[in-house]
Amino acid sequence: MLFDLIKNNLFVQDSVATLVSYSSPLVEHSIAKYQAIKKALFLTAVDQTHGSYLEFGVFTGSSFNFAIKMHKKINRMWNMDSEFIGFDSFLGFGNIDKDDEHPWCKTSNFMVNEEKVLKNIKKCGKGERVRIIKGYFEDTIKNITTLDNKINKARVVLIDCDLKEPARLALEFIRPSIQEGTIILFDEYLCFKGNTNKGEYSAFNEFLDSCSEYSFRRAFDYGYGGRAFIAHIT
Repeated sequence: MLFDLIKNNLFVQDSVATLVSYSSPLVEHSIAKYQAIKKALFLTAVDQTHGSYLEFGVFTGSSFNFAIKMHKKINRMWNMDSEFIGFDSFLGFGNIDKDDEHPWCKTSNFMVNEEKVLKNIKKCGKGERVRIIKGYFEDTIKNITTLDNKINKARVVLIDCDLKEPARLALEFIRPSIQEGTIILFDEYLCFKGNTNKGEYSAFNEFLDSCSEYSFRRAFDYGYGGRAFIAHIT
C-alpha cells in the first residue's frame, strides 16, 4: 500500500528530492565524520583499546572538539583516560608537491584564525589532556615518531590532511604507537579520481607495503569518501 502510494505520488517524490538537494555535501560529510569518530571511540572503549586520540589536520577544530565531547560521554561507562593531540599549521598546506596538486586543496581554503580555533579547543577540552602541535608536518613530525613526542599508544587516529605527502608523514610518525585495535580514519580516501598513486589512498598502500608487523581490516566507510581501518598485529 505504502509503496503504491509513493510510486503514484510524484509530488512527494519531487518534494523529497528537492529537500535533499538543498542539503550541503560539506555539512553532510561533517556530520558523517562526527558519527565515524563516535563509532571509533565507542568501539575502542568497548574493546578497551587504551591510548591517545591523534588528529592530523585540525583545521577549525570542529572534529577535534567533537572527539573530546564524545569521549566525555563515553567515559561515563568506560574510563579510557585518553590524551587528545592535534597537528596543524593553521596556515594551509605550505609547499605542495606537484603530484599532490588538487583543485580543492588550495592553501587559501584552509587558512584559519589560529587564535580563535585554539581558544575554542581550550574551552571544549577543559578537564581533559589536550595538546596541539603547531606547524607544517615537514617541520613537526618528519623523521621522528610518536616516541619522540612522549605519545605511547594510539587509540583513534584521524588523518584529515587530504594529500599524499602529509598523510605519509602522519603514518610514519604514528608507526610505533599502532597497537591491536587502533582505528585509523582517512577522511579523503577516495579523492584524486581514484588514482592509486595519489592522496591518502596511496600513502596508506605504501605504508602497508613497508610494514609486516601490522594488517588492517576495513572497518567502515563514511561520508563522501572517508574510510576507517582497524589494526591487527600479525
